[in-house]
Amino acid sequence: MRYRSWKSIAAFCSSCLLWHCSSAERAPGGSSTPADGSNPASTISPALPNGSSAAATSPEPGEPAPSPSTEGNPMLQGNVGPSTPPVSGTPGGMTPASTPEMPTPEMPAPETPPALTPPAAFSGSFILGADISSVQEAVDGGALFVDTDGMQKSLVSLLKNHGFNYVRLRTFVDPQAPYGYASANGCQAKAEAYNDRDHTIEFAREVKAAGMGLLLDFHYSDTWADPGKQVIPQAWRASASVAALATQVQAYTVDVLGAMLAAGVRPDMVQVGNEITPGMLIHVPTANTNCFGSNSAVNPNVNGSANNWDNLATLLKAGIAGVHQVDSTLQVMLHIENFESANGVISWVRNAQMRGVAFDVLGLSAYEAFQGPANAWRATVQTLNAQLPGLSFAIAEYNPQRRLLNDVMHELPDGHGLGTFFWEPTQSGEWGNSMFDRQGNRFTARAVDFAEYDQMRRDFGL
Repeated sequence: MRYRSWKSIAAFCSSCLLWHCSSAERAPGGSSTPADGSNPASTISPALPNGSSAAATSPEPGEPAPSPSTEGNPMLQGNVGPSTPPVSGTPGGMTPASTPEMPTPEMPAPETPPALTPPAAFSGSFILGADISSVQEAVDGGALFVDTDGMQKSLVSLLKNHGFNYVRLRTFVDPQAPYGYASANGCQAKAEAYNDRDHTIEFAREVKAAGMGLLLDFHYSDTWADPGKQVIPQAWRASASVAALATQVQAYTVDVLGAMLAAGVRPDMVQVGNEITPGMLIHVPTANTNCFGSNSAVNPNVNGSANNWDNLATLLKAGIAGVHQVDSTLQVMLHIENFESANGVISWVRNAQMRGVAFDVLGLSAYEAFQGPANAWRATVQTLNAQLPGLSFAIAEYNPQRRLLNDVMHELPDGHGLGTFFWEPTQSGEWGNSMFDRQGNRFTARAVDFAEYDQMRRDFGL
């Protein structure tokens, strides 16, 4: 299925249904507390969003994505702001007392503390990953998570307990711009610019502190980018040529990755564009566009549609150049969603490669409802591996088919199947079901679902 605004709508509706928690704070780490809630919610590290979501209607190919109705939809009110940043200066934010004017014994100079070492790069043999980008917004709304052992944990700690070793985080350019993800255009305005650079860095600290791998997913939009819409960020819409737009892409990529490296949260892999089968940076808002980007129109003057592959290649190469400008060793993923057609995937990749677009990993979306039937996927992956030498493969988004897709990736020879990323484990929709049972704001891990990952961890030797 080409047009899928259901994910963005479901994530929005999930956050809308969460209770407001006026004292919610974000806390890194993976501490556990009894499920009776004896520890305050503010000690819980980021967790994921609402497990239930409004089912969005998926139109037939060629039709625009539907606009979700906001009528009668309960909204999350007054999300709390960011936690107070650490006090700069000496430890504890204290100022050393001045030296008294009296003789003192000569003391040796204090040793210079060693420089902080960034977390080591991911070195696992296979990726058991999940996209949990909605976590900060969910935690601000009061979401709490209980593991199969009955203990309340952060989502990162809970997932790691069952063999997950990698996290995928998306980033938007300016979510609070008009028609952005956090805007009031057809939506309830959000108190924070969730999924922007700084929020992504904040959550990445917890991921890296847990020793997990990190895939950074650039949408190159102020809101969701997918096959149905690839909306040019507001700040870039004055670009008069594809070359000018490419300059914006590279500069923004350098800015985000430079800030992440400076913060000690180097990604292990970078995704340039999200579900970009039709291209990227294609659309501009209309009077009917909402915060999801629905009902946008093709920008007639400058865009990166795959209808003009030279333009799309220019933008892709700019994003990749930005990645390598910051760190030439970073792996680059390109992500497309037409997994139901091996020939379509091969054609797309060869169009990119013949124009000098050099990348390392091909990411694919695998939802049985949209890219099925699932029983064809093993043969499709084997065909891609044979026809596209030099590339590695990953399932960048999937649900449900947990065992099948991980086996398909793990079976590829020479380690060409890197692994998988389960889409938002706490959410349900037309794409698949949540892995949690929900009661109010409490989400309890479903033992039968997580047992699959426990078994895969053993079978794959992770």
